[in-house]
Amino acid sequence: MVSSINSARLASTQIFLRVLKEERQTSGGSSGGNDDYYTSALNGLMRDYGQDDGSDSETYDTSLLRAIGAAGGADDSTEEEAPISDDIQTASFMKGLKARLEEMKSSGDGALKAKEMLAALEAGTLTVTDALNGRKIKAWDAADDKADRTGEQTSRSDWSSFLKTQLSRDKSGGYELTKAGAHIDKASGESASLLTVDGTYVYVTWPATTAGSAA
Repeated sequence: MVSSINSARLASTQIFLRVLKEERQTSGGSSGGNDDYYTSALNGLMRDYGQDDGSDSETYDTSLLRAIGAAGGADDSTEEEAPISDDIQTASFMKGLKARLEEMKSSGDGALKAKEMLAALEAGTLTVTDALNGRKIKAWDAADDKADRTGEQTSRSDWSSFLKTQLSRDKSGGYELTKAGAHIDKASGESASLLTVDGTYVYVTWPATTAGSAA
């Protein structure tokens, strides 16, 4: 519960900062410490989130917005980070990949295979394939190496055709799974998974660390 409350407060603060920045850009930054300016910004925000226009604006606490204004507006540390690149050859993408795996490791579904992928990433044995653009590359930790790299060119394919070709099936025709819940790459026998990293689909393979398939 405490974590949820803190997350909500952080999200609200970030929204306030964006409102402040947008309002200042619109007004040319001349509204300074004017309470009417901050009240107007907050009222606009509340209307966007379904607040009745007839509500008393005095019920809104504008102290946070005034404090932000007094501190000189949005601080660089609170601004949103740049979007993750969709190019698997970039350090930006690898940063996003690691963050995605860390997120998966903290959840129930996919936690085991996420731990395997993170271990493979650290060992330099995690391979990332972008079927649509025909690229394959060994993943690396962008925290240690921020430079981009050049991947290997592969045949381009739509994801449906690619997965039908790549994934191993059992005798019943279903896709085989490891005990960690990963698929199995037909060609290499490695564990495999289809992931999305900030909206970009990638096929990831790593050395199998569990024997056999799931029951």
